[in-house]
Amino acid sequence: MAITFSVELTPKRPISKHYNVVMIGAGTGGIMIAAQLKNKKNDLRIAIIDPAETHYYQPAWTLVGAGIFDYEKTGRPMKSIIPAGCDWIQDAVT
Repeated sequence: MAITFSVELTPKRPISKHYNVVMIGAGTGGIMIAAQLKNKKNDLRIAIIDPAETHYYQPAWTLVGAGIFDYEKTGRPMKSIIPAGCDWIQDAVT
């Protein structure tokens, strides 16, 4: 069964590519799903839309609160965690 839908975007800058999959949000879940989809079917064109410069691994924040993990180590540059072959569109979806 396939689910098909259409989304109209009005980004701050024009998007000149077409994608098979668009992930809204580059949290841990969005990044993992994009990576798994790309691994299963490498020819998928995947975009990940997220305005943030830094990706925070939020599950580690419980350890930060407990005083056993450093908050600074939970963040990484967003561009470093986008899966290979996926496009990062640094914009917000409203």
